[in-house]
Formats: sequence, C-alpha cells, structure tokens
Amino acid sequence: MMQIFTSIRIKFRETQPGFSLLELLISIALLGLVMSLLYGAFFQISNSSLQVKSTLETRQELRLLMKMVLDDLQNVQYLKRFAESGQSTIPRRESGLIAETKLGPENTETGELEEVSSLYFHTAVKSRFYPEEKEHDPELHEVSYSMQENLDTKIWEFVRREDFYLDNNLREGGKSYVLSEDVTKFELLLLESETALAGGGYQEKWTREWNSDEEYCIGTSPLFGEPFCLPRAVKLTMALKGEDGNTVTDSQVSNLCVPPCNPEIFE
Repeated sequence: MMQIFTSIRIKFRETQPGFSLLELLISIALLGLVMSLLYGAFFQISNSSLQVKSTLETRQELRLLMKMVLDDLQNVQYLKRFAESGQSTIPRRESGLIAETKLGPENTETGELEEVSSLYFHTAVKSRFYPEEKEHDPELHEVSYSMQENLDTKIWEFVRREDFYLDNNLREGGKSYVLSEDVTKFELLLLESETALAGGGYQEKWTREWNSDEEYCIGTSPLFGEPFCLPRAVKLTMALKGEDGNTVTDSQVSNLCVPPCNPEIFE
C-alpha cells in the first residue's frame, strides 16, 4: 500500500473558555455601580456650582442696592434756612433726615414680623428718576426708602421714592419705583453720640429712629455752635432672598463725616 505524505500542517484552533452568565451579571452590576457613583458626583458638583453662582449673583444684587442707599445717605443735607422759611404758613418744614421703624415682612425662622426702617431725607445727588430734566437738575432732591406691602400680591417691596423739587412734605410726592421684591430685611442704625472713656476708646450710642427737626437735635456742632441735626454715621443692614431660596445678609457702616467723628470705628 502506498502512503501519501504531505508537508501541509493541519492546525487545530484551541477554544478559549467564555464568560459565564454569572460573571457577566456581576460585571454589569459593577459597571452600573461605578456609573451611579460617577453620576452622583457629577450631579453634586454641578448642583454646588449652580448654588455658588446663585449666591454670588444674589450678593452682587444686594451690594448694588446697598450702594444706592449709602450713596444717597452720604450726601444727606440739613437745610436750615429751608426749614425755617415756611414758618409763616406752617409750623416748620421738614429737612435733613427722618428715620422711623414699622413692622415689615415675616421672619422665616421665627415666624414673627420683622421691624424695618423707613427713611426720608434731602440729599445732594443727581436725579435718578427724572432723566428728561437732566439739563435742569438742581442736584438736591427729596428721597425716601421703605418696605411696602403690595396689597394685591401680598409681597413686600423695597421702594425708592424721589421728588425732583423740594416742598413742604418730605414724606410724599414725586416718583416711586420698586427696586426689589426679594428684600427681607432693611434696617438702619444711626450713630447718635460718641463718649470718650477714661481708659481709652469711645462708647457709641446707636439709635433706630432719627428726626432732624431742631427740637430733637443732639447737642451743638463744635464748628458752628448750632444744633447737631445729622447722625455721625449710619450702619445699614439688608437681606435679600435669592432664586435658590437662600437669603444673603450684609452690613456696612458709613461715616457721614459730621464732626466730631472717630475714623478708627470705620476701619
């Protein structure tokens, strides 16, 4: 019998064992767990980023509102001759600064009504609400800031009022605009006096109410010997509720530069 030989090698492929169903299920479960952890971390970082952005925007809006109030207050004027000029027709014209308190919005933490400030004053600034009168701006106006409840929406609004011309009534007249519906606190403290202490330093007396009528003026001015009708400084505290529901609060002290003033308390 003839034997046939060939040089062609026949290769046999070795089969590799595959994943079992149990191993596949475990792999899928681990992959799902890792993806859940990654998604949770991403969501938390994203949410934190949005919250930080919202807080920064709220704080910026609050600072702009406070800057407007303090810019007006830093130029407050007590007009002595104006106050006295109407005595023939009325007892006395109001001038300078009048600060009062009233019950305002509800405190979300305590559930009690907050006391808020209402301000009425003369200030030497350019008009904000009468751009059409720019060429004739006397740069001396009646201004007020207050919290007012909208009777239709029941929302407390932060309102600025400006009267282009001075008149007998410091509390009414002119144009009023809502600056914000998210202000939850508006408080003004006024520095009434500073008393030098024997051991050094000063004792400060702050008040929440003020009336520049000379009947209520404190002491006399050391420069002119006349009644001292303006506070030495003001401390403004405001709170603003952001879109995320969180509230941002800030306080600033501003020296009105009416002597005697102690610069060290404003550093």
